[in-house]
Amino acid sequence: MTKILAASLPLFLLLAITPAKSFSPVLPTDNEELFRGKPEKFYMYTDRDFEGVKSRPWQGGSYGFTRNPQRVDGKVLATKFHEGIDVSPLRRDASGEPLDEIRAIEGGRVVHVSNDEKDSNYGKLVVIEHKVGGAPVYSVYAHLATIDVHRGQTIGQGGRVGRLGFTGDGLNQRRAHLHLEVALLWHDQFASWHPANFPSPNKHGLYNGINLIGLDIAGFYLEQRQNSSLTLPQFIRHQKSFFSVRIPESPHFQLPRRYPWLVKGNPAGARSWLVSFTAPGFPVLIEPSTEPASAPRVAWVAPAKFPYAKMTRGLIDGPRNRPRLGESGQKLIDLLTWDPASRPELQPQRGLSGDAANRKFRSSDE
Repeated sequence: MTKILAASLPLFLLLAITPAKSFSPVLPTDNEELFRGKPEKFYMYTDRDFEGVKSRPWQGGSYGFTRNPQRVDGKVLATKFHEGIDVSPLRRDASGEPLDEIRAIEGGRVVHVSNDEKDSNYGKLVVIEHKVGGAPVYSVYAHLATIDVHRGQTIGQGGRVGRLGFTGDGLNQRRAHLHLEVALLWHDQFASWHPANFPSPNKHGLYNGINLIGLDIAGFYLEQRQNSSLTLPQFIRHQKSFFSVRIPESPHFQLPRRYPWLVKGNPAGARSWLVSFTAPGFPVLIEPSTEPASAPRVAWVAPAKFPYAKMTRGLIDGPRNRPRLGESGQKLIDLLTWDPASRPELQPQRGLSGDAANRKFRSSDE
């Protein structure tokens, strides 16, 4: 009976009710101070000059809104989102060059390698694809000094990826670190969406930083260390949502099919999708709905002490009683539902762009 039922379910729904394969990442270097309760020794600090006061806060190397403080309504608010974590080196040679080996946090397949440090402010870059319940999750290793893997290579957990460095804009030897992200992919037709929105070349193809959204990997490391049975989907679903957007049903909305473990409810007959996001825009829940929607709209926003745009990097804007999608939010929803056929004149470009337009979305350092 069970076999017959399973066989009759669409793959989309079957994956949604199938437990996700374990994702138990290890740390990418020998720096384990995160687990020892010493974050100031784990994260690489940022150089800060705020209102004439210079400091080197380690918090700038952690995940979240940790950078570019501004005084808003009389209070100090960090307005820049750091999408990964910056891991400090443990070892240097006599001249100060970092020596730490970078290792794969989980087994997977190398899907992107960029040896040209000028291609983006992420410098020399490696992206590895992992499978969680059949869904692709990506680890990103940036600012490398050297890369020891190639595209298409299968790598085991703990396998050598390269050496920690300080390649990319805005870095120097003193602040050498590994920028690590664990991310989900927005859309597999990103290569055609990019030229419709940015004039500069896309040198990283599908793995452009705009097409990847990073999660709180340090938070996951710490929670899974306390609860070894914690899965990545469970961790994501437990994150606090800040706003929800109702998106019309579209065959080009890939997120529910790519990450079925984000979906709550039966997608059959859905006329719209209610997608809940954290404040920086990470999706934590997708709910199918029979409520029709002719255009994307903000369905809910949590009470906020500061302007929405400051708290969501421009994804949500408008007055508190009338929130709306901001410019960045409109671009995101456009990407999520992108139909390449809508712009046939645009040809996909080969190859994260280092231009100013892209950097307003993604930048690893102040």
